[in-house]
Amino acid sequence: MWQEYLITAVTLVLTLSIIPTLRDPHARVPLQTSGLTTLGLLVKAVMFSSIGMLSPAIGAGFGCLMWGLLAYLRSGVRERLSGTKTVTTESAVADYSVADD
Repeated sequence: MWQEYLITAVTLVLTLSIIPTLRDPHARVPLQTSGLTTLGLLVKAVMFSSIGMLSPAIGAGFGCLMWGLLAYLRSGVRERLSGTKTVTTESAVADYSVADD
């Protein structure tokens, strides 16, 4: 019984640790990382729910939601779906000063 609460607490702490990444507009997380984590947490939520462990199922579901949000906001999926491109301020072309002869 106490193991359920420990699993839930650890899952929630790990899930809450991604909040700074969600808040940082310049953060980039690969879609493979966030997508696979979202899928894995969804599988865990369904599995815990199917064996009657409601508390860990809710924790894994919350983690799935947060990682899915991270995948949407920080992997470039939102830009691809909306058709907008992010503007970068850095140039790949070197700037050279030209002197008058």
